[in-house]
Amino acid sequence: MMDLFREESVRKVNTGLNSFLFILAWIGMVLFGFLALSFLMALFSGALNAFVIAGLIVSGVLTFLCYWLRNNQRIEYDYTFTNGTFDIARVINNSRRKKLLTTEIKEFEVIAPTSDDGFQRMLQYPGIKKLNYFLNRGGGLYYGIFTHEGQKSLLVFEPSDELIQMFRKTNPRIVKTA
Repeated sequence: MMDLFREESVRKVNTGLNSFLFILAWIGMVLFGFLALSFLMALFSGALNAFVIAGLIVSGVLTFLCYWLRNNQRIEYDYTFTNGTFDIARVINNSRRKKLLTTEIKEFEVIAPTSDDGFQRMLQYPGIKKLNYFLNRGGGLYYGIFTHEGQKSLLVFEPSDELIQMFRKTNPRIVKTA
């Protein structure tokens, strides 16, 4: 039997605003960082007063917020499918990877486009855990219902047609297409 393997990355399609915010946050991070550094130098040179301490705290917090905003403009999701095992990871700024989910396709009750009637019904299901691992709204979004770690979960993601076909080969009865 041939191994089924597919790995794909999902990136944001419209990146104009994200690129602008990335650059703006980078500039803010540098400016507020230098301001925090100057307050820190003033503090070490003996200027111990409320203005210097408040300035250090505010500029330090603003530096961190700009850093956080900059990193959150470059997010990708990696979907990896290997012989029935489906993994999802978030990649931040092409440097940090965090594994979010590992599950078996055989555990799914259904995988279907979000345009399917069952999607709206499942959004209203009481106590369901919602896992949103997508970046682009609109066409191409799918949902999956499965039990993970003892809890019924609703996964919304944006797989390619090839990935959907691999899901179908692994568990044909659960996959619906548009």
